[in-house]
Amino acid sequence: MVRRRMAVGVVAVLVLVASACGNESNKSATSTSSGAGTGSAKGPFANLAHIAAPNPCTNDPGVTASTIKLGVVVPQSGPQAVSFAIALDGIKARIDKANSSGELGARKITLVTRDDAADQTRNQEAVRGLVENDKVFGVIEVTSTSGGGAAYLNQKGVPVTGWHVGIPAWGQDPNMFTFRLPASADPLHNYTDRAAQLMKTLGGTKVALVGGANSSSADFLTRNKHAITTIGGMQVVVDNETVTADQRDFTAEAQRIKDAHADALLTGMDFLQNTALSDQLAKVGVKPKVVVFPGGYDSRVLALPGIEGAIFGLEFFPFEMNKPAYQAFNAAMPAGAVRNQISFIGWLSAEITLQGLKDAGVSCPTRKAFIANLRLEHAYTGGGAFDPVDLEAGFGKEFPCTYYVRVEHAKFVPLFGGKTQCGKPITF
Repeated sequence: MVRRRMAVGVVAVLVLVASACGNESNKSATSTSSGAGTGSAKGPFANLAHIAAPNPCTNDPGVTASTIKLGVVVPQSGPQAVSFAIALDGIKARIDKANSSGELGARKITLVTRDDAADQTRNQEAVRGLVENDKVFGVIEVTSTSGGGAAYLNQKGVPVTGWHVGIPAWGQDPNMFTFRLPASADPLHNYTDRAAQLMKTLGGTKVALVGGANSSSADFLTRNKHAITTIGGMQVVVDNETVTADQRDFTAEAQRIKDAHADALLTGMDFLQNTALSDQLAKVGVKPKVVVFPGGYDSRVLALPGIEGAIFGLEFFPFEMNKPAYQAFNAAMPAGAVRNQISFIGWLSAEITLQGLKDAGVSCPTRKAFIANLRLEHAYTGGGAFDPVDLEAGFGKEFPCTYYVRVEHAKFVPLFGGKTQCGKPITF
C-alpha cells in the first residue's frame, strides 16, 4: 500500500508536465536535437550584455564574505508533498557537494526552506517572507504553484531557479530559470505534435484519450487531439475527458477501448488511475501497442500492475545510460535516499543555481549579473544531464525534445538509443 501511494503522488503532479510538453523543435518524432538553437540578437534579450562582478565588491542581499543565503520552496505538507518533498534531498545533496569542495570559493551556501503546501497564496507568502524577512539572494522552487509568487519575485529582481511544472511564468519572467528550458509563455495556443508523432512512429493508428480530472489534464488531451488530427495517419476513436479525480473503476472505459479497437492509449491521469485502467484492459483482453503515461519514472513503480510496456517521458538522459551527471548525483545522495525523477530534478535545480552564481562571478555575485549572465548560456547541459540547450533562444518556448523510456521485463529501457524525440510546433 505504501508503494502504491508513493506512485500515485509521483505521477499525479506530472500530468502538469505532460501538458507542458509542447512547442519543442521543428523536427519529426524520429529526429534528434541538441538544443533549442543558438543565441540571437533579436527577441526579448536583444540588448542583453554580460555584467561583470563589481570591484570593489558591494554585497547584494543574502551575500556575505563567507556565505550565500538561498531560499527553497517545496511542498512538504498537503496532498502534493508526496510528489515534491523528495526534491529537497536532491537540492541539499548538490549544495552539500558544492560546499564541501569549495566550488564557490570562500563562500558556502546556506538554505532557508519553506513549505507552500502547493497552494498559490502560501507560495506568495513564502517567497515574500524569504526575500523580506530572511533576506535571501535567490529562490529555488520545485512546486506546482510557483506562479503564486512569480510576479513579486520578478518585480524585486530576485533570481529564481527550479522546475517549471508547465507554469507559463517560467517562459514569461526573465528572472526565472527552470533546470532545462521552460514551458511556453502561451501554452493554450502553442503546442507540438510530439506525443502524436511518437504514437504514430511506434505503430499507433487508432488512439484512445482518457483523462480530464482537472483543467491541465483536459487541456493536455485537447491539444493532443488537435495534434493527432493535424499530422494525419491516425484517428481518435475514444475521447473521454470526463474522468473525475476519485474515479477508480474503469470497466466502461476499457470496454469502449476494446470496442473501438484502439491500438494506442494516451492518458492524462494519475498513476493509480492509469494502473486501474491498464488492469481493466487486461481483464477484457486488450493490450494496446502503444501506451503513454504522463510521468512516473521511479524504480519503485516497476512492480506495480499495468506498468509493463508503458512509456514515460523525461527532460534528462535516462539513469540507465549512466551518464556522468547521474553518477555524480548517485554518489552524492545519502545512503537510503531515493534516486528518482523528482530527487534528480531537485539536484538539477541546484545545479543551475550554482551555474548562475559562477556566471555572476564568485568574487562578488549580484542578482543582476546572475540573471543576465545565466541567460547568456547558449549550450547549457545541467552538468551533462541533457543535450545542450540555449537559455536565451529557448525562453518563452516549450521545452525541447524529450527522452523516453519504456518498461520492459520490469526494467526501464531507453527508447531510440537514448536520443531525444521531437515534434513539429503547432498553433491553434
